[in-house]
Amino acid sequence: FPLPFAVFLLLFKSSSNLPTCATCHAIANSKPKTYNYFAFGSNMASSTMINLRNISPLASTAAVLPRHSLRFNIPGVRGVEPSSAAVEPATDVKNNSENSDVGTEEQVVHGVLYKLTEEDFGIICRTEGVPLAYSLHRCRVVPYDGDGKAAGVDAMRRAMSMSTESERRTKIIPNDENDEQLSRKFSVPAFTLRAARKGWRAGGDIPPSTSYLNVLIRGAKEFALDASYLEMLENFPVGKTWFGNGLAEEMLRVAEQQNKNL
Repeated sequence: FPLPFAVFLLLFKSSSNLPTCATCHAIANSKPKTYNYFAFGSNMASSTMINLRNISPLASTAAVLPRHSLRFNIPGVRGVEPSSAAVEPATDVKNNSENSDVGTEEQVVHGVLYKLTEEDFGIICRTEGVPLAYSLHRCRVVPYDGDGKAAGVDAMRRAMSMSTESERRTKIIPNDENDEQLSRKFSVPAFTLRAARKGWRAGGDIPPSTSYLNVLIRGAKEFALDASYLEMLENFPVGKTWFGNGLAEEMLRVAEQQNKNL
């Protein structure tokens, strides 16, 4: 999606900026509803969205989620795909992770912000196992033009520095942990996913398969996420698998081949 960054920001903000007059409200409400979805796991790779989930994002860009940490606390199939990723608010993470250094660089999670139709957002919820495996989590993220260096951290710091005292006193979304830290001008509301069960949130991380982690790395490279975050993913401890390195990459490869043959 080779659109200027300013256009991206307008696209992601547009769904929440409704006109004030009754007539305009009626017109706005007749338009198809869209959702901002922040992906941090295998969905960062656009091929996962397009080929594996049959989703056609309306727009996509790199983004950063402050005051949260990347976790691998969704149990999978032992020896096959041991775990999946989730995000947790930084106040909930504390010392739960066996890899306590993960995400501690200013406690941020980098990922991809997608703008989705209501139908495609429903597919995300169904295929990710909401509400049994994951719970929807409201947040505010800062979009940025990925450069593979430090554009994400720079954008986040700019958003936080622009936040005024009046903005900090006014919540846009109830129960949004990081809302008061960010300037509304540089951030957008979004949905993301956290572990559905309190026990998973409080428990330790389960090292993921090499294959699953490689899909995350593929997405991070595709959207040129910050170099320090990519390095963290590339050095994250992996779990043991009984057959090869796991199934995530093979499942994606098969889906890509099937769509290619259509």
